[in-house]
Amino acid sequence: VHEEVTGGRKLLVLDGNVYDVGEWVHKHPGGKVLLSYVGEDASDAYAALHKVSEGSAGKASMDKYLKSLLVGSLRTGKTGPRAEEHASTHQEGLERDFRKLRGDLEKAGMFKPQLWFYALMLAHIVLLEVAGWATLRYFGTGWVPYCAAVALLVIAQAQAGWLQHDFGHLSVFESRAWNLRMHRFVILHLKAASSAWWNYRHYLHHAKPNVAECDPDINMPYVFMLGTNMSKRWGQKQREGKAGGVMPYDRQHQYWWVVGPPLLLPVYFHYENLRFLLGNAIFGRSGMWKDSYSTKHYMKHGRIFFWKEIAWMATFFIRWHLTYASLLGGVAGWMTLYMIVRTVESHWFVWVTQMNHLSMDIDKYAGRTRKDWPSLQAVATCNVEGGWFNDWFTGHLNYQIEHHLFPTMPRHNYAKVAPLVKQMFERSGRGDDYVCKTLLGAFGDIVSSLEGYGHVWREAYSEM
Repeated sequence: VHEEVTGGRKLLVLDGNVYDVGEWVHKHPGGKVLLSYVGEDASDAYAALHKVSEGSAGKASMDKYLKSLLVGSLRTGKTGPRAEEHASTHQEGLERDFRKLRGDLEKAGMFKPQLWFYALMLAHIVLLEVAGWATLRYFGTGWVPYCAAVALLVIAQAQAGWLQHDFGHLSVFESRAWNLRMHRFVILHLKAASSAWWNYRHYLHHAKPNVAECDPDINMPYVFMLGTNMSKRWGQKQREGKAGGVMPYDRQHQYWWVVGPPLLLPVYFHYENLRFLLGNAIFGRSGMWKDSYSTKHYMKHGRIFFWKEIAWMATFFIRWHLTYASLLGGVAGWMTLYMIVRTVESHWFVWVTQMNHLSMDIDKYAGRTRKDWPSLQAVATCNVEGGWFNDWFTGHLNYQIEHHLFPTMPRHNYAKVAPLVKQMFERSGRGDDYVCKTLLGAFGDIVSSLEGYGHVWREAYSEM
């Protein structure tokens, strides 16, 4: 397989069979994320990111597509440099234990959603939105009701973010189509963000979290320097004049408070969404990441898909104009409210999403000494203690290890499976991989890790 991939073929292994995805990548609904595993065994990643449990409609559908891509079966008993490398970076016992656990959880119904749970999540988002409007409508636009409305709308937006995440991972309905329909409704109409942009960006993150070549969430060398090894290498390259960047990374734990939480949603994500959608709608490519969605799957109807996304997003702003323009003195008034809500929400979003990853292992893929699916996910993630408030506040992303191991599992089941996942790592002698922190401790580790990475960068940059 390695020789064929070196020659240019796009081969990967699933359950002992070799598949050529060179042509399929242009039709793949998930875009080019599957190229992250070319030349590797992608069995566990495939099972995690697709709904393909035994006997399911999803498996039957996927088997139909895979049949035409099959090259042959992987020969066993062969040895060589690549086989030895695979054996050294994949803990066979842990992989076997993980696959057994997944099968047991499927039989126990842990992948079956409780639709009432998600109905309540959606209902409380809608009620919060209505309450925010009603506060301004019936109590006026003075500072007290205005701030109360902002608080209500921020909570609604943050919770809608967690809900779209559920639909995006296909964890709510058995039907993939209904998950995608509801995902587009929530993220486009309730959140004003592109579903295609989120899908590709987020699935790249899940394929290989905290891996520099793959994960866009940690690819920001001109603003923040992340990872001990990455910081050292970048500092050395800058010293030699081989890398750019003008930020004083040894002070990134200080300018984080100004550049990170306040600006991600109101500035950077708006820019990314517009660049992604307009680039693909007008030019057929956005130039972002691996330009995922300029694929035949989305371009088969021309560029209409992206124009539809733009139209869907426009309904969010039309709704806000109709509900708030008369209360706040026109467009400028409701746009100001919108930007305030986005800025406050950005703090919530950034602290919650970064608490699980920023202080964990960040490196290039070659720097990872353990590449089996359970290890790849666990060393890049950590949990935060459970409880009704933490679960609600984080959208159950406090169970980040469970979420990364089983992305299609309904989030209301994470607390139930967490003890089993912890035991699995302990049985394999990897109990230290299962890290669980307090909420405030995880927040604090974001800042302390930024300070640590900055210190490593400064030493490498100043080294004589």
